[in-house]
Amino acid sequence: MVELTHGLFRVILLTPKAKLLDCRAGSLVVPAHDGQRGILRNHCPMLAKLTLGILEVRQILDRPDAFYIIEGGFVRVTENHVTVLAYDAMTFEGMPAERVQQIISEAQAVLVGKEYIRTQRGQVDVRRSRLIVRMAHLAGLETAMAETPS
Repeated sequence: MVELTHGLFRVILLTPKAKLLDCRAGSLVVPAHDGQRGILRNHCPMLAKLTLGILEVRQILDRPDAFYIIEGGFVRVTENHVTVLAYDAMTFEGMPAERVQQIISEAQAVLVGKEYIRTQRGQVDVRRSRLIVRMAHLAGLETAMAETPS
């Protein structure tokens, strides 16, 4: 049998509260401060500042792909080992379906203008709402498939 782990590398996601992920994956997309960065096996060493965005972990050994909205932090890549230090992170994984539906519905309501107050805080909520809807779409949740404004 052919070994399927030859194209994988270790990924660890840490927040101040907990270790959220420790796995072997085939690819990773991080929201760097200057744009999204894709990481594959044998990537050159790198240290980058992260911003608010979606962390995509794909081709995970023995489990489905994982998606997280992270609130910034840093990523370090060394010899097929990636450590993501995020200030905070949110995922739908492990949440009850009703709570996931509620979060997505609230995000969609913000995007169509309901319950939205144009303040500095409101701008952050719109961006976060877009990320929630996008993460739901990436995770294949049917509730996010409805048309939402960009």
